[in-house]
Amino acid sequence: MMQMTDTSTLENLEERRYAAMLNADISVLKDLLHDELSYMHSTGELETKESYISGLRKGTSAYKKVRCSDRIIRVHNDIGLIFHRLEADVVFQGNARHLDNRLLAVWSREIDQWRMIGLQSGPVVR
Repeated sequence: MMQMTDTSTLENLEERRYAAMLNADISVLKDLLHDELSYMHSTGELETKESYISGLRKGTSAYKKVRCSDRIIRVHNDIGLIFHRLEADVVFQGNARHLDNRLLAVWSREIDQWRMIGLQSGPVVR
């Protein structure tokens, strides 16, 4: 029973995270992202929570459209692994791009609160 609750919770948190990314909702992202976040983009650029949020706040990073599919959620004690595909239209440093990536989002539960602590992204190989 606990496994199903954790899975549903993580699915809802991912939906909140993507909505916050689209809306550049910094306050929601500050709450959802772990202070020790490591966010690895498909370009190989590694960001911290501070640098990721800063880019959204300044508008140097902007998400215009996001679609997630093929989501698989695994929970192991206080670690949640979310595998999924992301198709998105984004603007990074003034350049429009279309992303078609596979992602692994890693969530950590501390004192009954889940926060995303890691993300690894890579392009879909055709």
